[in-house]
Amino acid sequence: MFREGLLQYWWMLYRHCKLLNQRTDIFRNIEDSFAAKHGDQCLRQGSVYLDIGSGSSPVPTFLHQRCRAITYATEMDPTYLDRQKSYMQTLELGKRDNFFVQREDATRLSFADGSVDFVTVVSTIEHIPGDGDSRSMAEFARVLRPGGRVVVTVPTAPAYIENQATFYYAGFERRYDPAALVNRLFRPEFRLIEQFYMVSPPHEFVQQFQQAFSEVLHGEHWSDVWYKNGWHDQYPDVSILMSVGMIRLSPDPAGSFGACLAFEKSA
Repeated sequence: MFREGLLQYWWMLYRHCKLLNQRTDIFRNIEDSFAAKHGDQCLRQGSVYLDIGSGSSPVPTFLHQRCRAITYATEMDPTYLDRQKSYMQTLELGKRDNFFVQREDATRLSFADGSVDFVTVVSTIEHIPGDGDSRSMAEFARVLRPGGRVVVTVPTAPAYIENQATFYYAGFERRYDPAALVNRLFRPEFRLIEQFYMVSPPHEFVQQFQQAFSEVLHGEHWSDVWYKNGWHDQYPDVSILMSVGMIRLSPDPAGSFGACLAFEKSA
């Protein structure tokens, strides 16, 4: 994370999460930091920033406070709309501060053509069934101004997979192989400007880790045990140790389990 310029953003987001009473997460430590880095590069006061599927993410309020952009935290789920509104209350933000929480369908955005400077879509687009991910990318291309950016993070796998539910998520989720990333998410209007893929550390290291914690893991993969036991809620401050120790960032999608992609709209 240090080499890729993410570690300082993790630290700032970690402190921001403490203000919001929101936990951090092994994978979001990387994804959120990637989104924050690109937002910091292209947002200024008065810029328009749109976050899709905001959920409990700290990124919209973090970038709003840091860059003073006109910010829209959007969701389909009323529970998470309320979560973002609770963040507004904690930070004493109101409409006068140009921070808005509203319902948006990523496949049919209410924003005008070329009206947005920056879009973040962190672990969201893979949950839109059918061709919803591709239609959403078309909408991002429509609303972004030339030179605007969109950051997309998704789970990956050796082969394309669609699941109606998983042990950690009750709804639809797809995992992308390299071909699906290109076919479903890339568009002619976009230029890929940065890509990181989350991969495991060397096999010997993982094997030693599994052996050291064998009494806890019982032969299961460490990340499965972490989430099945709810340790992401019980021990969130340990998550950065797992992020740094058990995840490597690679420019190559081979063997990856997550992708962080940043696109810029062509002039």
